[in-house]
Amino acid sequence: MQSGIVGIWDGDRDYALRLSEYLRSRAGCPSRVVCYGEEDRLKAAVESGQVMAVLAGRPVAERSWVRKTAVLTLTEAREASAGAVCKYQPAGQIARALMELSLWDEQASAPALVTARLRGIYSPLGGCLKTSLGLVMGSILAEERSCLFVSLEAHAGFRTLFERQYPVDLSDLFALVRRDGRLADGLPGALQSFGRLRYIPPVIWPEDVREAEKEELKKLLSALAHLGQFEEIVIDVGQDLARPEEVLDWCDKIYRPEKDDAFSRAKLAEYDTYLRDSGREELLARTERIELGELAADGYGGRLSQWQRWEQMIPLVRRVLEKEEREDAGDD
Repeated sequence: MQSGIVGIWDGDRDYALRLSEYLRSRAGCPSRVVCYGEEDRLKAAVESGQVMAVLAGRPVAERSWVRKTAVLTLTEAREASAGAVCKYQPAGQIARALMELSLWDEQASAPALVTARLRGIYSPLGGCLKTSLGLVMGSILAEERSCLFVSLEAHAGFRTLFERQYPVDLSDLFALVRRDGRLADGLPGALQSFGRLRYIPPVIWPEDVREAEKEELKKLLSALAHLGQFEEIVIDVGQDLARPEEVLDWCDKIYRPEKDDAFSRAKLAEYDTYLRDSGREELLARTERIELGELAADGYGGRLSQWQRWEQMIPLVRRVLEKEEREDAGDD
């Protein structure tokens, strides 16, 4: 979204104040965010040309004078229609819907703004089953909700593991984004199935990940989140990105597979220190740590096969997701 003023209004003034504070301090919104307690103040700001976008509850969002700006309607409906966003979803998803307004072609139909929740899988450790965790988590989520898996690994191994060749993969979608094409045009040919989970085949050209610019990644993931086809997107962030923390910034939840040996603990401690010293401590608050080192062997000195690891991982991941759902229900 371009710089300017984003006007916030809701009948619940406390909610509007909390949302505006989040957008200013944590969402990375480049615009000035102003909470207007009175409708008349917002109207005057819009008519003077100061406000470029309005995020408001009904009835203000339906006023004729508001239509001079880009508008998102705050609604209490869980299944929001085009041009509206549910006010009770995570604030990070509302922020993405707001910042995404300028990415859509004005002549195209309005996107569905019930945005997918982004779940990032990342660890600074190598060989800690990040991709396996992402596939298992995505498969469990797909039992009840539409879910997409995206790998940002340079060498994800899907072609060898699944013994398949893919005519369209993530490299093609990166190329589409760079040409400012519509992702919806290229996605149908790329989507593959792993049970009920849908996934995009990883890149065939490693440089597409290693040299990806921040804005390319943001545009790709934002477009996927706003397609209206998926409620959940699981992202295997991997270690090939120059700045993986930038992708993690956009994720609503982060899952970090860990190992318990001395070197792994030391590396994780240094990574946590880096996040704090670089001003990204908030990422730690959204991170769920998952111990997976015990899945490396079968308990008798032998190594587990890939399929055995996935089978043993399922109950562990179910417990993590069930705990998360209980905590979310408690917050409501």
